[in-house]
Amino acid sequence: MKAITVRNLTKDYKIYSRRGQKFKELLTLNRHDYHETKRALHDLTFDVAAGECVGIIGNNGSGKSTLLKILAQTSYPTVGEIELNGRVSYILDPSTGFNPDFSGRQNVFIKCALLGLSHDQIQQLFPIIHDFSGLAERIDHPIKTYSTGMVVRLGFSVAIHVPFDILLVDEVLSVGDYLFQRKCINAIRAFKEQGKTILVSSHSLSDVSTFCDRLILLNDGVVGLVGDTDKVVQAYIEDCETRYSRIEHSAGDTVVYDDALACCSERLGSATILEVSFFDAEGNPTTNVRSGTGLTLRVRFVAHEEIDNPCVRLQFLRNDGLLVSGSNTYRHDLDFGKLLGHFEVLCHFPNFNLLEGDYYANVGVWPDEYQSFVSKTPYDIHEYNHIVTVTSARIDGGGLARVPCSWSINRLGDL
Repeated sequence: MKAITVRNLTKDYKIYSRRGQKFKELLTLNRHDYHETKRALHDLTFDVAAGECVGIIGNNGSGKSTLLKILAQTSYPTVGEIELNGRVSYILDPSTGFNPDFSGRQNVFIKCALLGLSHDQIQQLFPIIHDFSGLAERIDHPIKTYSTGMVVRLGFSVAIHVPFDILLVDEVLSVGDYLFQRKCINAIRAFKEQGKTILVSSHSLSDVSTFCDRLILLNDGVVGLVGDTDKVVQAYIEDCETRYSRIEHSAGDTVVYDDALACCSERLGSATILEVSFFDAEGNPTTNVRSGTGLTLRVRFVAHEEIDNPCVRLQFLRNDGLLVSGSNTYRHDLDFGKLLGHFEVLCHFPNFNLLEGDYYANVGVWPDEYQSFVSKTPYDIHEYNHIVTVTSARIDGGGLARVPCSWSINRLGDL
């Protein structure tokens, strides 16, 4: 059974550059246009099955929020059809459905009433909503005194405690403190187990990947890809690499890396990295590795002038920038002495124990291991240019690291 059906959905916005132009357009009975048209969504078609949890990802401005507003029926499509089978609850813009001059308590009663609940039902639900929001005595303060995170807390608390079959969530996972984000994720997982249909938009790729059955990737208002979470996340990262990690050089057609993503914008230039390569346990070039198998990094660089015992450094980072693992030649007490010319450095992992996912591999050549302020500038570094994809078996577990273990059971006797 389909809970959500979207067919040929298109949404256009009229943009007026000056005040009064909309009125002038009305006076001409729309025979003259005084606006520009901005297409937010273009010909979207997809289905969401009942009980399915689907995530929507994409860059800012790709149409995620517009799509959810249309599904929540707080906005309407220009062209196309949507069909919703079941009661809908939603948390979109933090202020949606709230009066800033009323207290949190008053807004809960008003919003629940608008969603069709009776006064007695709201009275029964209010203590639960209040407790989940964590607002304590602030519940009786005006909404206009709340922070954005507090408003989201209250909105999400209402949305998940009213009766619903379909839940629409927009960017709640990126607003609020860490503990509330965890509560939201746990609530979504619980609703998923109850067979509720969930459509959630988020920039947190690691979170949506853990509890969504499928992902929809939006690119400039168009469905770029629909499929398994790992496949769509990888496609999104690669698209970001193509769009933002490289730019065209202003002097010609040469493609160079964009420093906007990098932390180190300066280079000392005494040495240059020529090549960064990865090899599997059999010595075959690859950027795909099975968790627990061998992986070798090869860095080839040239020292243009004599440099003294450089530090070659490797870091693996998750797609949200979290440093997962790092090592360097100084930590292994390697002394290269004075170098001039071409060199090759190898780093071998007999058991590469990161778990399934895509990881940035940052590689740099430095004067030393950050022993002085000046040496924080590298000779050369490749940041966010190389991605290593790790696959793993179900037995390896979840998280970031593969920690081999075994299980056993012992009988302790009869009760």
